[in-house]
Amino acid sequence: MRTLLYNLKEKYKNKLKNSKVFNEGYQEFLKTGKTSQEAYNSLINLYCSTNGKFNEKIHKKIISNNLPKKINQPIKGILGELKNEEFDYYNHELNKFGYVNFNKKISQELANSIYNYALNTEALTAPLYDKKIIYNPTNPISEIYRFTQKDLVNNIDIQQLIMDPVLINIARNYLQCEPIFDFPAMWWTNTFLKEASAEAAQLYHFDMDRIKWLKIFVYLNDVTNENGPHQLIKGSHLPGAKPKELLNRGYARIPDKDINKYYKPEDVVVVLGQAGSVFAEDTKCWHKGTPLKSGHRLVLEFEYTSSLFGANYPKFEIENFSEEFKQFCTQNPVYATHFIFKN
Repeated sequence: MRTLLYNLKEKYKNKLKNSKVFNEGYQEFLKTGKTSQEAYNSLINLYCSTNGKFNEKIHKKIISNNLPKKINQPIKGILGELKNEEFDYYNHELNKFGYVNFNKKISQELANSIYNYALNTEALTAPLYDKKIIYNPTNPISEIYRFTQKDLVNNIDIQQLIMDPVLINIARNYLQCEPIFDFPAMWWTNTFLKEASAEAAQLYHFDMDRIKWLKIFVYLNDVTNENGPHQLIKGSHLPGAKPKELLNRGYARIPDKDINKYYKPEDVVVVLGQAGSVFAEDTKCWHKGTPLKSGHRLVLEFEYTSSLFGANYPKFEIENFSEEFKQFCTQNPVYATHFIFKN
């Protein structure tokens, strides 16, 4: 009994300490736009110790001064024209399961254009990410090839997706505020390694870059069970949904056998799709990329957030852009906070 009381007391003291560090760090963030490492660590610790409840509480305070636009008419974008009922359905699925597959695709022309760009643009390789090379599908030298965020935001096709009103409204509805575009990511994975790679995010984990966010993914080649489909545990994004035994490990990679102790097979979602397929996820869900048996996979990802508190990402210098994209960013300064146009 004494040991139990002592442990509870220590947990309470740690929670108070982390709350103090977070509050001080958040006030400093409001002044400087930067998050200290200590404050960022406190966010992760508080997420784990409260099983996600802390994040939801703080998120509601943040968005109280950033009400979302009310959209009362259909919106036309790269997924076609969507009505309010469709947006409501997607938002319901996201809130309940942490995931929704739109069962829609971007145009084949756009998917092919970005795919060809990835075949002809240098990317960073594991484990050091200190050199850029062009991916050779017939002779990979790394299990993952990551494109730089700066290269991605300077691609005209990707700019078209960044300013897409349908994707923005999906993020707006889920975050319940006007979203900030946080970053793009794109990477190749392949069969270079014969086992699950932590570098390629092929072990279960949750993300914690921000307080609350939404990610939208685009498959840029056909993804089957053979070439590394995305996999997640539906509903595990919800406050209180993660086993304490796993959260006690902190911000860690979790082997399948440990996840399987706590979740049923029907909780596992494997996301398959043709080139151009689009889905969204709150990556507080346990998720991973599946190790590839053959071929390769190319994925484009966007993150939207309600606050930039957390990881300190640099602003993106835009040197190659369409006039439409520049005008869009000028008209949406909060959404385009990260973008700096060079001319």
